[in-house]
Amino acid sequence: MAEPAAVLQELDLDVRPLSGALGAEVRGIDVASLDDDGFAAVHALLMQYSAIALHGQEHLTDDGLRAFGLRWGKLDIHGYSPTVPGFDDVLMIRSDPERPGTAEGWHSDVSWKVIPPKISMLHARKVPSVGGDTLFCSQYRAYEDLSDGMKAFLEPLDAEHDGRNFNIEEIRRPATHPVVIRHPETGRKALYVNQGFTRRIAGLPRGESSAIIRFLSEHCTRTRYQARVRYEPGTLAIWDNRCVQHSAVPDFGNEVRELHRVAVLCDERPSR
Repeated sequence: MAEPAAVLQELDLDVRPLSGALGAEVRGIDVASLDDDGFAAVHALLMQYSAIALHGQEHLTDDGLRAFGLRWGKLDIHGYSPTVPGFDDVLMIRSDPERPGTAEGWHSDVSWKVIPPKISMLHARKVPSVGGDTLFCSQYRAYEDLSDGMKAFLEPLDAEHDGRNFNIEEIRRPATHPVVIRHPETGRKALYVNQGFTRRIAGLPRGESSAIIRFLSEHCTRTRYQARVRYEPGTLAIWDNRCVQHSAVPDFGNEVRELHRVAVLCDERPSR
């Protein structure tokens, strides 16, 4: 197999960084026909930028989206959110005049599971005339900017996550993950706390736990760590949940916005 850098040069892709913190938009690639070298090149782009927008995938079907996801690993079955008819592992994320989009809030996908997703993908099927973007935030950068003293304090800690937003019974089944995790592929450390699903810091009094979560939630979503993906019809957004949080932008009124999502599970639970 050729080196990813050499393949990227051979593919002659148009790669444009989205911000100084993370993210890139990419043109000139067809995920439905990638050979092993091409797939390795896309993987290298994701490891470099943490979130990438592959434009020009209008022809990608739900079967094709699912097949591409399976090249990265086993797919998550969410269990609560609506799915595309005929699939239990392809989510339907749709807003329209009957059900306008209002959801927003920073999170890492399904961090409330013991084995959460490592990679998520959103395929834009219908996009509004303006707006409906997704914001991404680098948890590498958020960790690296902490003081040495705060890093030393946080690194031994664990946090409990639960999915009560989807089902109140999930309160009974929290998943515990390190507050700071080490990415199994890049070796870099990242914060793994989010305002969507992180409920408490294990072993600390409620007041101290709440204060730490509040501080981290504000710190790790600062503007300096962000990038923004603007969808076109067919855009395939891919991001790494192990080092990225994301948030929808519900600024498109009653227009139709439809994206289909697959998420690829971690090979093992997040660790230090």
